Amino acid sequence: MHTGIMPPALLAIAMALAGCGQDREARQAVHAEAPATPVPPVTTRAQPPADADATTTYLYQCGDWQVTANFDGEDRVDISFNGRVLELPRRPSGAGARYADGAGNLFWVVSEGEALLSLQGQADRRCTRPPPAFR
Repeated sequence: MHTGIMPPALLAIAMALAGCGQDREARQAVHAEAPATPVPPVTTRAQPPADADATTTYLYQCGDWQVTANFDGEDRVDISFNGRVLELPRRPSGAGARYADGAGNLFWVVSEGEALLSLQGQADRRCTRPPPAFR
C-alpha cells in the first residue's frame, strides 16, 4: 500500500540531490564567466641570471673546494677556486647552462643550486649552493 508520503529520511535525501544539480549549474556558470588566468610555463632547466648584462656571483661547494662562479650575463662564467680562475664561455646544452673551454674544463649548472665541475684530467665534482636562508 502506497500512501504518497515519503519517510523523512528519503525526503531529506531527495531534497539534497535536487540541490546538488542546481549548485553544479551555478558553479559552471561562474566558471564560464571568469577569465582564465594564464599559468606561466614550468621549467626544470637551470638558467643563468635573467639580466643578460648583469654580473651575478654564486658560491658553490664542490667536494672539498669552495668555488665562486661569476656569471657575466648569459655568455660566460668565471669560476675561481684554489687560487685559479677559469673563464668559460657558454656552450649549447639540451638542459641546464653549460660552460666549457677547449682544454676540457666544464662548469655545468644542472638545476637550481646544483652544478658539475669537471677539470681536465681530474674526477668530476658535484657542486651545491647553500639554501637561500644560509647564503
